[in-house]
Amino acid sequence: MPELTALVVWISVIVVLVGFYILTYRKSGKESVQASCDISKEDQLKYQALLSSIGEGIVVTDRYGLIELINHKAEEMVGWKNEEVVGRRWCDVALLVDEKGDQIPREKRATQKVLSTGQAVFNDTYFYVRRDGTKFPVGTTAAPIVENGKTIGVIAVFRDITHEKEVDRAKSEFVSLASHQLRTPLSAVKWFSELLIDGDAGQLTTNQSEFVGNIHKSNERLIEMVNSLLNITRIESGRIIVDPKPTNLADLVNQVLEDLQEKIREKKLTMVVSVHGQLPQVALDARMINHVYLILLSNSIKYSPEGSQITVIISKNDKEVVSQVSDAGCGIPQSDQSRIFEKFFRATNAVRTVTEGTGLGLYLAKVIVESSGGKIWFTSKENGGTTFWFTLPLTGMAPKAGEVTLNS
Repeated sequence: MPELTALVVWISVIVVLVGFYILTYRKSGKESVQASCDISKEDQLKYQALLSSIGEGIVVTDRYGLIELINHKAEEMVGWKNEEVVGRRWCDVALLVDEKGDQIPREKRATQKVLSTGQAVFNDTYFYVRRDGTKFPVGTTAAPIVENGKTIGVIAVFRDITHEKEVDRAKSEFVSLASHQLRTPLSAVKWFSELLIDGDAGQLTTNQSEFVGNIHKSNERLIEMVNSLLNITRIESGRIIVDPKPTNLADLVNQVLEDLQEKIREKKLTMVVSVHGQLPQVALDARMINHVYLILLSNSIKYSPEGSQITVIISKNDKEVVSQVSDAGCGIPQSDQSRIFEKFFRATNAVRTVTEGTGLGLYLAKVIVESSGGKIWFTSKENGGTTFWFTLPLTGMAPKAGEVTLNS
C-alpha cells in the first residue's frame, strides 16, 4: 500500500524529532535528564508543538516499556489522555487484537520486539482497541531510541489504516469480479479453438492450424493468469475453504509428477523423489498443497536445461514437514532475489529464457504456505540452479469455513 510505505519513510523524520526531544528532556524515574546542549524555552515549546501537530499517533516508552508520552493524535485515536497513561505499559492501555478479536501477546507487539531486539519493526496486520471498546486496523512502525549504543526506549508511530484496508479490499473484489467474468468468454474461446484443432469444422490448412494453435496456447496462458488472480484474491480475502484431511505427501507429489509427465518427457528430464521413510500422514487441504508442488515443479521443469535432473526431497523434524525442490536451471540473479515472491515479478534471466509467464506462481505459493502455518524460502545462483524449501506443521492445517475452493 503506498500510504503504508509513506508511513515507513515518515518514521525516520519523526524518530529524529522525537529522539532529540526525548534525549534532551526525558525523565528517568523521578529524575530529569539534564540536556547536553543549551536550548531555549522557545525551542522547547516549538518541539512540543511539532509533536502535538503530527498527524500520526506517537508513543514513547522508556527502556522498561513504560509510557513517557503520547501525542495529541494518539490521544484521539485510543481515547486516553497523556496524563492518564504516563508510567503505564502501552500494551495495557491500547490492547492489540487480530481479526478474530484474540489478544496479541505482549512479546509479539512492536514496542516489545524493539526492546528485545534493538531493531525497528513494522506491522499492519492487527487492530487497536479504543478505550470505548471499539477497534480499528493499525499500521505501526516502532524504532529504538539509542544512546551510547544502548536502547533506552522506543518510539512507536501508528495510524488508523481503515481507509487503506477498504481500498485494498475494493481492489481485490474488483480483480476477483473481473477475473470471474473473464472465465466465461475464455472458456468459450478454449472450446471453439479445440473444436477447430480437432477438425470438427473441417480440415484446416497448415497455416490455419498454426494460427488456431497459437490462439489456443495464448488463451491457455490467459486462463492460467485469471485462475491465479482468482486464487490469490480468494486466499487474501479469507473466502477460501480449508478442508484438511490426512494426506500422504508422497502420493500427492507423485500425482503432480504424473500430471507433468508430458513436459518432463519433452525435456528428457530425470526426476528423483526421496521421501522420509517414517513420514506420517498430515492433515492438509490436498488441493492447496498440490498447487504449491505444481508451481515449484512446473518452474523447475520450465527453466531446467534438457536432460538435467530435478530432485524432490520430503523430510521431517520434530515440528514440521520440510519439502525441497532442486533443479540445475538458469537460477535467479542475486539482484532479483529479494523480489522473487512479489506479484507479477519475473527474474530478468527468466524473461529471456522463457518469455511466457505471469509472475504470479511463486507469490501464490507463498500465500498458500504461509496461510497454512508454514514458511517458504530458496537458495539460488545464476546459471547454477535453484532450490526451494517450504515447511508445513506436522500438526496439520487448521480447518476454515469459506465460500470457494482453489480453481472453483
